[in-house]
Amino acid sequence: MKRFWGLAAIISLIFILAGCGGKDGFTVFIIDNQGNPSGISEQLQTKLQQKLGEEPKVEIITSAMYDVQKILVEYAAGSHDIFILPENDMKQYGQNGSNVPLDDTFDPKKYERGVFEGSVLVEKGKGDDGSDMKKETHLYGIPLEDMQMFKDVNYAPSNLFATIPLSAANIEESKKVLKALTE
Repeated sequence: MKRFWGLAAIISLIFILAGCGGKDGFTVFIIDNQGNPSGISEQLQTKLQQKLGEEPKVEIITSAMYDVQKILVEYAAGSHDIFILPENDMKQYGQNGSNVPLDDTFDPKKYERGVFEGSVLVEKGKGDDGSDMKKETHLYGIPLEDMQMFKDVNYAPSNLFATIPLSAANIEESKKVLKALTE
């Protein structure tokens, strides 16, 4: 039993230390269930950084293999500012309240494929069934096929969507970067 508590203490310490120090820069995480996005990461990162200027410092992180567990881990870690993932995964996380509505920044009529009923965080107890979540229809994702920067690097598959996780360090900055990827 002592061994269990010792191991639990070490794991807790690792999580605490991992959270210390804050996050440097801005990250975009890409995972594709129909291809490997690794080949575009450097070119995309360079183009995006040129468009944004020196700040924020952007890093494109790709997963060479599709794995639903990998997506879960990346969402749970809360260390990415934009996710680019398959439509079904984007919708699943949006329905669970993990993605930010984008209606205030993008025209939902222009990106109809990214509009669906999802959950949004509301004032404590003001949601559906007295919870903190409420089902609402919003624009939660932008199709890559409609994003100019992905067209420019010849990687705009119709199955992928860009979305902003609720855990993004700065949601307004995330929207600014998503807009830069789109225009």
